[in-house]
Amino acid sequence: MEVDECVHTLTESFEPFAPEAHPGDQLLDCFADRLHFDKRDPTQVRHPYLDELIAKVRADPLTVLAATDGSVPQSNQYQVALAAIIYKGHHELERTRYVSGRVTAPDAELNAISCAVHLAVKQANCQRIMVFTDSMGSAHRVVDPSVHSGQAFSLSLCHALQEWFEADDLHHITFVYAPSALWWDIHGEAHKYVTELKVRVGRHKTDNSIDTLRSQAAHSSLDAWGSMFQDHTYRGSEFLELQWPDGWLIQPSYLNRGPWLSTFGHSITEFACVCRCITGHTPIGAYYRRFKINEPHGCTCGAALQSHQHVLFCCCDRYSVHYPCFLGDIASFLKHNPMAFGFNRDPLGVG
Repeated sequence: MEVDECVHTLTESFEPFAPEAHPGDQLLDCFADRLHFDKRDPTQVRHPYLDELIAKVRADPLTVLAATDGSVPQSNQYQVALAAIIYKGHHELERTRYVSGRVTAPDAELNAISCAVHLAVKQANCQRIMVFTDSMGSAHRVVDPSVHSGQAFSLSLCHALQEWFEADDLHHITFVYAPSALWWDIHGEAHKYVTELKVRVGRHKTDNSIDTLRSQAAHSSLDAWGSMFQDHTYRGSEFLELQWPDGWLIQPSYLNRGPWLSTFGHSITEFACVCRCITGHTPIGAYYRRFKINEPHGCTCGAALQSHQHVLFCCCDRYSVHYPCFLGDIASFLKHNPMAFGFNRDPLGVG
């Protein structure tokens, strides 16, 4: 089978009614006091905190430390890799790394955490496990047995931890955030270990998680949307081309509600006015001429045609402030000229 034929094949399976997922029987329901997620202050300087924490737990002979990391290569010619290293004190007990096919970064981090904990619970004289990861989202998801990308790893880990917790009331586990950018201590070692592994995608069947396929579908749709947006017949011949401050034309996107909605979505009134401005569907001369409405086409300043470009950039009769064609600056223009693209109210309440 050719590589391209494998790209869109889902290889993971799901268990919507797994026993570990039954309400009331889930790991977090039964052992909430034994599962801890280190709360972090965004303003905290992380390095000294981690140094102090690991110095304390290294002195405990009953604590197993685990460092995990996943690596998603920039080139799709290589498979995603993950690594796990476990220690007691300063002594390394075991390390492993392997490739995981085509999965997302959160998938890789989840798989790495699952691998590390499976290794840790097998260690003798282990009452406490402390996992250092740069993905706390994956740490929460790895003990979530519901249907999600990587559910099989979560179910396996939930089962293993349940047996480990039931074996001794003193057993507990803590997940700690360690940013990869710090290259800190044992997590830095795991990060180095995983990024050294480079394995090309072969011709055989390659694992694809559901989140990977979702991501591929989203990017494919976004690429098609961007291509269609270049066509004047798709976006509208009067659509106002706007730029980012770096000079690039604004393109449609679903990320963070898209550029237009994320900028003006806080106000329905303002957003409606912006839509009229950008699409040209606004009560000005160019619109009247286009739809053959019996209203003046010219501007009060004497220009032959009152277009939205003229209103924004040229007219010096009615509008006090003018701005370049940046999306954010449209908001400033409308603030100074609130009626620029609005309808005039009829005294009788019509229009």
